Amino acid sequence: MTGRNDTFTPPRVRLLGWLASPGMTTPVALHGALLGALFGSLPVYFAALVNSIVTAGVVALHHDNDVHFDIWFVAELVICLTRLAALTLSLRRAAQGRSTPTDLYMLLTLLWAASLGYGGFITIQHGDWRTIAIVCLSVAAMAGGACLRNYSAPRFAIVQLLMILGPCAVAALLSREPVLLVVLIQLPFFSFSMATSAFRLNRMLVKTMEAELDSQQRALHDPLTGLCNRAGLEQGHATRRGHALFYIDLDGFKQVNDAHGHAVGDAVLLEVAARLRGTIGPEALAARTGGDEFVVLAAATTQDEALAIGDAISQALRRPYRLNDAVIQSGGSIGIALPDANASLSELMKRADGGLYRIKALGGDARLADGAIGTEAQLEIAGL
Repeated sequence: MTGRNDTFTPPRVRLLGWLASPGMTTPVALHGALLGALFGSLPVYFAALVNSIVTAGVVALHHDNDVHFDIWFVAELVICLTRLAALTLSLRRAAQGRSTPTDLYMLLTLLWAASLGYGGFITIQHGDWRTIAIVCLSVAAMAGGACLRNYSAPRFAIVQLLMILGPCAVAALLSREPVLLVVLIQLPFFSFSMATSAFRLNRMLVKTMEAELDSQQRALHDPLTGLCNRAGLEQGHATRRGHALFYIDLDGFKQVNDAHGHAVGDAVLLEVAARLRGTIGPEALAARTGGDEFVVLAAATTQDEALAIGDAISQALRRPYRLNDAVIQSGGSIGIALPDANASLSELMKRADGGLYRIKALGGDARLADGAIGTEAQLEIAGL
């Protein structure tokens, strides 16, 4: 949704977490992507770094007898280079799926904003109009850029805006220059417009990402049960190659539809999906691949482990379905393919499908992993 799959660590400091939050109404599923947008990219950062350091350096050279400008230049140089190192490290570690120094990066960003505010303050206090023109133009540009770059976290953007422009307003008030009092009129309007823009951009971004998330949800999930569809199963299998595959076919489902109608049939499917979720746990994956056909990917490396999971699924499915005034007794036949890192999803499903229909020929239903089936049938189920 942001164009990259990097994972950034949420801030650990509560205040920084509040500043980085996109807002209470933003879906939790989007928080990671919005946090990633907070870091930006190296090319964008280099443009800000060059502008910030060059401006401070030129002013320090112009006022080589004023230690305040030397302090500002050194502060800009140290903060910007340290922030560059933190950003580079964060981008690298995020791409590797490792924790990122998010708190450090945010603190350095706030220090950078404070440094810009300090530069604007000492420049206005100094009273050199040429320097004021250069620095205030740069400071205003950087303040606007901070708002536009950090629209994924509008609170963080506004804090930067106030830290950059606030000292300039104070300096204008203390300068005793009547003409600079216009700054006290300009800055509130400028700050309000930039803050409003940050929130509007944030809402637009969130709405766009919500639409993308909904589209992705529809593309990868079954609209009735909410389980993965075939496309979602393909995606899930890519990260679960060490999992066994369970191919499930409900027994007597056609008779349920014929006797009670499709609405009751849909209700049974919804209950089946809920039972699968409750049985296999959060690390496994369940999918609906057809009318009454389901697939589960669950961690099992041996035949005994796979049969134990299959038995748990079978027991969950055979419990009576109490829907309105109807009590429906059903179950499911299950074929199992043990993990094979070299096999595609289609190959595993073909193996499990073969086992499924052999089980149906033996009677299927709840006798999947019971001792009544016998060793030969268990080997058949495992695709061996």
